[in-house]
Amino acid sequence: MGRIYQILIPLFSLFLNRVDLTDLYPLNLPVKLLRVYDGDTVLVKSRNYKFKLRLSKIDSPEKGQRFFGSTRDAGLVAKMCFQKLLQKEERFILKIEKWDMYGRVLGDLNELSFKSIKEGCSTLYPYAEFDSKREKFRYLKALKIAKASRRGLWQYGGFLQPKIWRKLSKRNAAPLKHR
Repeated sequence: MGRIYQILIPLFSLFLNRVDLTDLYPLNLPVKLLRVYDGDTVLVKSRNYKFKLRLSKIDSPEKGQRFFGSTRDAGLVAKMCFQKLLQKEERFILKIEKWDMYGRVLGDLNELSFKSIKEGCSTLYPYAEFDSKREKFRYLKALKIAKASRRGLWQYGGFLQPKIWRKLSKRNAAPLKHR
């Protein structure tokens, strides 16, 4: 009887401290893909629960974002490239890592974050968190090869880092204050 308390009491203390269990062990669950919003965000369903998933470690151009010196929409190219990757998958297993500040689930589907970098469908998120230096090197190497091979987005030239583009477009869209 004492052994069960050795397990339950530490588990119970996690809930008292409001520790997210995904901090201890990532949660994996099968999901159904419902919709692709852009090159790094999708809508998935697990049982009766639908939620937005933001793929971790990557950042793809936004709709309306242009390539340098071009009128081509980098966001649409990223979305189409990502949709091609999704078509190669038969089943989807979601690895939940955490929730972002917008309430979206942050995680990965079948290692699509890495595949997206490798195929040139996206770039690395500047503040991406990696489990190890080895994993970070793997992503950086794949990005370098995709750029050098001009795969996916990189065949059309460069584009502004999506995080910076979002910040600039918010600033330009802000209404002017009258004095």
